[in-house]
Amino acid sequence: MYRPSRKIKQEEHYIIERFKLLLDEDAKDSLPVLPKELDVKMVIADYFIKMKGVIEEILKTRCNGVPLSQLLFVLSVPAEWPPNTRNILRNCVYKAELLDESNQHKLEFTTEPEAAAIYCLLSSGANLSVGDTYLVVDCGGGTVDLTIRTLLPDKTLEEETPRSGDPCGSTFVDQEFEKFLRRVVGSKAMEEFKEKNYGSFQKLIYEFFCPEVKLPFNGDPNDFETIELDLEKYCPALIPYITGEARKKLDSENWVIDIEFEDVMRMFDPVVNKIIDLISAQLDSLPEQRKVTTMFLVGGFSESGYLFRRINNVFKKRISNILVPPEPIAAIAKGACYYGLNKKIIKRRALKWSYGIETNSEYRYGDDPMSLRLDNDRIIRFNALAYKGEKLKVNEERKKEYRPLKKNQLSVTFKLLYSDSPDPKYPSRDGAKLLGNLTINLPLKSFGTERQIEYFLKFAEEEIKVMARNKTTCEIYRTTFKYPDGSYL
Repeated sequence: MYRPSRKIKQEEHYIIERFKLLLDEDAKDSLPVLPKELDVKMVIADYFIKMKGVIEEILKTRCNGVPLSQLLFVLSVPAEWPPNTRNILRNCVYKAELLDESNQHKLEFTTEPEAAAIYCLLSSGANLSVGDTYLVVDCGGGTVDLTIRTLLPDKTLEEETPRSGDPCGSTFVDQEFEKFLRRVVGSKAMEEFKEKNYGSFQKLIYEFFCPEVKLPFNGDPNDFETIELDLEKYCPALIPYITGEARKKLDSENWVIDIEFEDVMRMFDPVVNKIIDLISAQLDSLPEQRKVTTMFLVGGFSESGYLFRRINNVFKKRISNILVPPEPIAAIAKGACYYGLNKKIIKRRALKWSYGIETNSEYRYGDDPMSLRLDNDRIIRFNALAYKGEKLKVNEERKKEYRPLKKNQLSVTFKLLYSDSPDPKYPSRDGAKLLGNLTINLPLKSFGTERQIEYFLKFAEEEIKVMARNKTTCEIYRTTFKYPDGSYL
């Protein structure tokens, strides 16, 4: 049950779930719907306000009243979240007054798969050895995130491939159950029921479907018995909305819906198949000289017997150890805490994006696409400084030299772009997006196009640090940009 901290209407409450998925601008299907009076930033800020109260109570009762200002907050984000999500979360933290801008250094971010990887290294009991490469599959309620890491001699971790993920967590199994109900009682009945009795629908999911169907199911037909959903017991509020032939049939069956083995398989398989595809893609992207020795399944969905059975059957010949570590539900939270205590445990990360500068260059006939040629025989290029999949150390730097396009230019604006392509050539063709601009002055027009400018990118923990130096005047310009996916690299 959600009650806004800022009044919208007197005594009005809303039930809102999975609202963090609304930060994924690329997600198109099955997103939660907010009441028109609310937006996702307001809901997240109010969630943090409630969290603040819980934290303060714990600090008071267990930590001798330690103030919030002495805490380091580490937020974990899904691997696939789009640009600017970290800034949104940071602003929500400020609105909730967990922190303010004066102590913004006490807010760190990591990705959910990275936090899980740290937890599995330190708490799994798997006895990983130096040189071992392992895969972590974080199976949460909304998203599933994956990362492959190798344990280095200094007990730090190196990311082997760009992390990946998709919205295919356990709540999408719940949605398949809803589809099953629609086929039985009718779509119109379900729509009206959910609109007017959403609390009863939630109760049906959490008091019947999860404990009676989703959690016990292991995919073995010999262990399965027909499950009876008694609507009069579990969801009487749905019955008045059922009409026509569906009502006659269910009335004759005493309002009991039989759920068979094949029905449950159809609820799980669309979601589980997506997870298996994600795992296959991660393993296929691993360099040939590396071999994954262990796969860890963490997150609430990792406790599904059917999910484990399917993954084990598909990958047991490729990976010798497939296991669920202790306390898999707490893996992300504990791993994020470990990261906050020792950020040096992460030595190298694989770039999730390619980075480069937008340049206006001479068009090359026979090489460049005709469709991108400008009227003056020029073309806009993506001049790459770092490529997707490259493994970089924290604070590693890349640089290139550039010159002005025109002799009488008084300034130049560098447009820093990022692209999901591993080898982008043209911004418009390769889906490049603008990360930020840096403008520098160019005095001394007499030097014309010979005025050299050095452009530096430094991949720091929390941001990309940019510096441009006019080699003629030695003037230096600096700025910083947040990473485009709301996390490192």
